[in-house]
Amino acid sequence: MCSVNNLTILAAQRCLTVHQRFFEDMVTSFQFLANSLFAVVCAVMGISFLSLNTPNTLGLNNYRISLKVLAASYLTLSVLTIAVLVFNIKDNSQQYFSFFTLSVSSIQASLFSFTLIVLLNPGFFKTGNIIRLILPYLILSLLYLLSFSLYGDPKIESLMQISQSLQNPTLWIRLIFLGYYFFQLVYYTYLFFKEARRYDQGLLNYFSEVVKLRLNWVRVAFVSALLMGITALVSGFVPLRFDWLFTLLFTAFYFAFAQEYIKYNKVYTIVEPAIISPQGENGSSSLRHLIKTDWANYKKEITVQKYYCKSGVNIEELAKKLNIGRTTLSNLINREEGMNFNSWINRLRIEDAKQLLIDHPDYPIAVVSELVGYTEQANFSRQFKQITGESPLYWRKKAVS
Repeated sequence: MCSVNNLTILAAQRCLTVHQRFFEDMVTSFQFLANSLFAVVCAVMGISFLSLNTPNTLGLNNYRISLKVLAASYLTLSVLTIAVLVFNIKDNSQQYFSFFTLSVSSIQASLFSFTLIVLLNPGFFKTGNIIRLILPYLILSLLYLLSFSLYGDPKIESLMQISQSLQNPTLWIRLIFLGYYFFQLVYYTYLFFKEARRYDQGLLNYFSEVVKLRLNWVRVAFVSALLMGITALVSGFVPLRFDWLFTLLFTAFYFAFAQEYIKYNKVYTIVEPAIISPQGENGSSSLRHLIKTDWANYKKEITVQKYYCKSGVNIEELAKKLNIGRTTLSNLINREEGMNFNSWINRLRIEDAKQLLIDHPDYPIAVVSELVGYTEQANFSRQFKQITGESPLYWRKKAVS
């Protein structure tokens, strides 16, 4: 009876071992496929960055530089991943805030934040900003290498091991790096949204319609990059068998980011005048010589000639018609009307639209929208409701009843 039980236990153990090996082989296959896909995507996108044909304009110079930086980063990631696959290099970063994991997270946060900010403000690509970006990482890396050579690097796989290894200087460097990384996340978030507000303000002070120019994908990409940076750090706390899931997630992000980034040059040719300050014009100096009477004359010409009803009108075109500087006109509108160019133009258009809705109750909304300068009825309806609090149809019913 005893021998029968032993045979049963032995058979169960063998069955369990077979299933365990099958599961481990399956996980290994998933990891290999996920890493292979990641390497291919990074290689293809890196080559795409290098081969992208961008207009040879001064404003796009920083964008072209950022493309090369991204290409180098993508291709480096591809080569490193291929090396891991070919030489079967084991991932030793599966521990709490290892220097490797912190480095990957920090570099990713810096790289994507910097390149996205450059899209909103090409002038951000300056030597001083690059030094501030790289210097802390270089200092921490040198300190880590020095401490590692002298004291080694304790392996931290539990919270208890942190307190047990506090006497090791290398651990303190890692803790400082961890604190710096969280500072990066906060600082880059502040910096990005500061530049995003500046970008939006530039659009509103230049264009009469900005719906398609807001670059919402850049905001989505930044938040996604932020989450990817946090995910890269968190992945160090997750068992290796789930590593392929993180790799697939990173692959999807890197691919989507590259696809959107290479489309930017098409948008830039439109938004360049709005985000690049005009040269040789001192708006503040010109504004001091203009009084309310001057603005009244300019405003009268604009309203009588209905310059604002021209589809796609921008402040540059309007300034040329009035024979004054663009910055001067923008400052005049801000000072005398208490709003930006976009808001003022929309208010003029909506006032005209209200009169048309009353005088011509048979006109479809689409026709009224086009007559006052809107290229899309949806944008007209949105602006009308924002200013009046009611839709054009409902407003007309009340007005003509």
